[in-house]
Order: sequence, then C-alpha cells, then structure tokens
Amino acid sequence: MVTQPGSSGVLLMCDPPGVAGRAGTSAPDSRSYGRVMPHEWIRFLHIASAIGFVGVHGASIAVLYAVRNESDRGRIEAMLGFSAKTVLAMYVSLGLVVGTGFWLGFTEPRFFSQPWYWLSLATLAATTVLMWFVARPFGKRVLAACEIRPSGVPRVSDEELSQILRSQQTNVITLIGVGGLGTILYLMVFRPGF
Repeated sequence: MVTQPGSSGVLLMCDPPGVAGRAGTSAPDSRSYGRVMPHEWIRFLHIASAIGFVGVHGASIAVLYAVRNESDRGRIEAMLGFSAKTVLAMYVSLGLVVGTGFWLGFTEPRFFSQPWYWLSLATLAATTVLMWFVARPFGKRVLAACEIRPSGVPRVSDEELSQILRSQQTNVITLIGVGGLGTILYLMVFRPGF
C-alpha cells in the first residue's frame, strides 16, 4: 500500500489512478475500469516472447553442458539434434521480441528518443551475431567430431572429442548469452538516460 502525498487516504497498487485514497475523487467509470490498452497487450506479448526465447535457450544451454560429460557419440548427436530442433522456435520468439519491441516504440514514440531503447536493440544484435559466429561453429565442430568413417573408425579420437566437449567454448557461449541478456534486462528495467 502506498500513501498518496497530500491526502489522508491510501492508494492501493492494484487500483487504477484516481480511484482510491484521494479525497474528493469519484468512483471510476465502469466502462474504463479494468480495460487494458493496446500498449499493455503489446508489452505483454513482448515479455511473453522474451520468456519463450529464454526458455528455448534453456534447452540449448542444458544440452551444451550435458554433452561435456558424455562419451557416447550417438547420445551426443541425439542431444545436439534435440537442441537443433529448438532453433525454429528460437527464431520465431526472437522475431516476436524484436517485432513487439518496435511496436512498443510506435505506441510510445518517446522510446525512440531514449538511449536505452537503441542500446537494447544494439546489444541484442551484437549478441545474436556473436552467437552465430561462436555457438554455431562449435556445434558443427562437435557433430563433425562425432562422425564415424565408413570403415567404422571415428574421425576424431575419444580424447580429442573429450577435449572439444570440455573446452572453454561452452563457458564463452554462456557468457555471451547471459551477458547480453543481463545487459538488455538492465537497460529495459532501469532505462538509463546517460
């Protein structure tokens, strides 16, 4: 509960502006109470698609760390195959994050003049490009290391495969993703003006 400055009443966080706690205010118009404006729906879709994006990436990150301790090439390929199946959902949710982010900018034109808005987009773009050039080649390298020649001999020895899987690449990929997401979250919550 929050006390409204200059009044003796209490304004509840869930009440619409002008409803409770102010002396002399009338009851809200029943037609407007509880109505959600398009901006709120767009913001809801933006947050929901961001949650979807993070959820899909959660599966990929789990696979990235699970394969580190795996030695069965078939299981490694199966886990990476599962991770690859989430790519479409990742791109759809990423597209929704960007699309609803721009849409929010049009419903709140002041966003376009704010540095945090553009820095968020730049951070997302930079993180996406870094992931493309770091995570994607790593996945291809692991799959190539799991291949078996027609003669039945692995292309890469078990020791080399283990070195690839346990390399610091996994941590670098995680750092890029978590760092980018954390930066975007900071910019969108605190909206620094610089």
